[in-house]
Amino acid sequence: MEPHVQKLAQLRARTDRQLVELISAKLDHGFSYARVLAARDAQAPWAAAREFHQRAEDAWREAHHLLPALDGVAETDRAVLLRRVQILREVLDQFAAETLPIKRAACF
Repeated sequence: MEPHVQKLAQLRARTDRQLVELISAKLDHGFSYARVLAARDAQAPWAAAREFHQRAEDAWREAHHLLPALDGVAETDRAVLLRRVQILREVLDQFAAETLPIKRAACF
């Protein structure tokens, strides 16, 4: 392998590792916010719960959008991240279904 091709391969491998770490960190943040939501006092202000929910949603969205860039990552690493993204989505959907008010169109 030519030196410049080898250097590019090393750079790509390092970038892939950093991307895995970034996605994992985003998911960690999302799960942290979700844990706060799950443990919050029933009397906690709705606005605070909404803020934590939004932050968890943002973390999920960022991780979800970065997943397609994982071309050179081992399939096991990719599968772990995909599963974590799915679990966070399920947790957020469950919280929204149980807690957040449903928006309905006004009927006249």
